[in-house]
Amino acid sequence: MKNVPKTFGGISKKMLLLVTQFAATRYDVIFDQYLSPSIKDYERDLRRESTQLDFNITGPDQVRPSDFLKELKNIHFKEALVEFFIQHWASDEMVPFVENKHILINFKQCHSYVVDDNKIVSTVDDSLSCPEHEEADTKIVFHICNIDVQANFVVRCSDTDIAIIMLGHMHNLKDDGSNVWLNAGTGNNQRYINLTKVYENLGSTLCRSLPGFHALTGCDYNPAFFKKGKQRPFKILMKRPEYQQALMHFGDPELLTDEHRQEDIFKTIQKFICEIYSVPDTYDVNAARLQLFLNNYSVSNINEEFNRKNSKNFDASSLPPCKTELFQQFLRANYISSIWNYAHEKQPTIFTPEQNGWRLEENQFHFHWFDGDQLPRDVGESLQQSEEDVSNNITDDDEDDDLVGQYRDWLNDENSNNCYGDCDD
Repeated sequence: MKNVPKTFGGISKKMLLLVTQFAATRYDVIFDQYLSPSIKDYERDLRRESTQLDFNITGPDQVRPSDFLKELKNIHFKEALVEFFIQHWASDEMVPFVENKHILINFKQCHSYVVDDNKIVSTVDDSLSCPEHEEADTKIVFHICNIDVQANFVVRCSDTDIAIIMLGHMHNLKDDGSNVWLNAGTGNNQRYINLTKVYENLGSTLCRSLPGFHALTGCDYNPAFFKKGKQRPFKILMKRPEYQQALMHFGDPELLTDEHRQEDIFKTIQKFICEIYSVPDTYDVNAARLQLFLNNYSVSNINEEFNRKNSKNFDASSLPPCKTELFQQFLRANYISSIWNYAHEKQPTIFTPEQNGWRLEENQFHFHWFDGDQLPRDVGESLQQSEEDVSNNITDDDEDDDLVGQYRDWLNDENSNNCYGDCDD
């Protein structure tokens, strides 16, 4: 919103004008909820969003904070602002803005506004209220999939997630004659993307595999594979029906409760990840890690001395995650998909993040990176002994000093639980 009005009443009116600038008879305005604890906790920390500062809006004449954009990082401010919209749009001074339109706001409940006899009639639409949904993305899909008449739906957003989730739900539209468009960009860069045509061109199976694919390869809730992005993995996915079938079942209750089913799908996912890292026809990411390392550092014969200097420049981030770490990524992707793939229902999932790739500490969800030891016990003990030898001045070997220093730095990095890849939408 450019040229933000000085008062909250002005902001409310301008917001409604922006919402209704497109020709339509019904407008659904969808907002996130801010639940705690949440799997979005990590992302909110990265965005430096604050939940500490309370905020109260007393009426339309109240003057907004001078730094409006900064205040939008305060979750309590955003909640107060949406609650104000809900109340203000129910006042009769909004009649000229609503006119013959049907306006809905979905926050904690779904509020409906129409004009009757020159007065605003405000009601709560229980059929569209979905308090179990945290994200606006899944609420939008819930609204679209619960309209049982033929319609042209235009979704105005700038988020990749909604396109992915919607393509995974095209088969859940109640009227096959309906079309879904995505309106993205601003000004001269504004574009309309016909998701119905995209769905027809890609096919049902590939589209239904996209939510699982997006959750696995990196999204707001799950780290990405370092420098792998989306394009190469997607090209591989398009060519391999077995990967599409596996990802299509992400989020199924059976996949979150049946260990044997998990093992079967996880084996296929390992093969997919190995192919992303250019080690095809391999079902074990640990074997792929070893192969990639040996491609550069194996000796030509058993009598050749291993050059430890070269290994110091090896970038471990170029390797796929180990099996125990990938399994936690797999569990998180499954849990996320259980929300996305059932977005057309009031309660998208009955499962919890705990035991599915997260742990709860101090009322906040944190990534659970792996189970077991960080290193094989023999390797850990050997490096620990080397460190003790250096500290006791038993050796003055520069190479050993460097190796121990690298081990100490690596161990500190692992203990800090940093992502092994940046999130990449």
